[in-house]
Amino acid sequence: MKNYIPSYFNTKQNIWLLLWVTAVFGEMFILFFQPIQCRTWPGMSSDWRFLLWVTIVVLTAVSVIALSRTIMYHYAKRHRISYLDYAIWIIAEVMAIAGVYASFPIVAMRSFAAQLDLTLFYLFREALFATSFTLLIPYAFVILWMVVKDRGAQIVRLQARQLHVVEEVPEEMYNFYDEKGDLKLSVKPNMVYFLEAADNYVMIYYTNAGKLEKLMIRNSLKNIEWRFRDKGLVRCHRSYIVNIKMVKLFRRQEGEVMLDFGDEKIPSVPVSKGYGDSVMSILM
Repeated sequence: MKNYIPSYFNTKQNIWLLLWVTAVFGEMFILFFQPIQCRTWPGMSSDWRFLLWVTIVVLTAVSVIALSRTIMYHYAKRHRISYLDYAIWIIAEVMAIAGVYASFPIVAMRSFAAQLDLTLFYLFREALFATSFTLLIPYAFVILWMVVKDRGAQIVRLQARQLHVVEEVPEEMYNFYDEKGDLKLSVKPNMVYFLEAADNYVMIYYTNAGKLEKLMIRNSLKNIEWRFRDKGLVRCHRSYIVNIKMVKLFRRQEGEVMLDFGDEKIPSVPVSKGYGDSVMSILM
């Protein structure tokens, strides 16, 4: 079974933090340690020119990371990212930045590179070492900070429960958020019947004052399925999630299994073959 990264790894706030920490650390590292003998390159004898060059190098790296993290941010809206996927993603970022750095002397200072016999392989190897050190240390710092911050928030929530502090949204409710993390609906579990996918939206079917209501939020069934795992909301179809506690009976209709809620006003929900075994095992 795959282990997936927490959702807070990929929030906008933490992405910005990663970019800032990486930029500051990278600037300091290159200025003080001068990897790949960059201070001996043509035009680097002046302090201000070297500082300008270092700043351009760091901004280039940060731009690559920003593009990579933007892609990851949108990718994570539709797919869950495992720890292995995350590690491979970071390795790809390091190699991409090292490739940019290694190609710079070959392209921009061809005669100087030829004079010192600086091959692309040698430059890539040296750049890969320097880039790994420059990126992995701030990455590790930011990840550790995110984990500590999340653990602290969990401790605060636990203390609030122990002190019987009434939170704004009780934990026993089904809390539905949109893709931005904004709370859109908080409802008791026995009032929710099923959820239906609608392109980039999810339609929530629930009762209010005895009447069936519908609320559309911008999110995906996959995100909601993951959030409510082991809480009674079960994926039964590519387009449906059902509150298994509210199902009264199941029946076969024209070769298709349907779940009924014991109320003719509430539509039945189909069960596809791919989810049939898991749903039936829960019902049984």
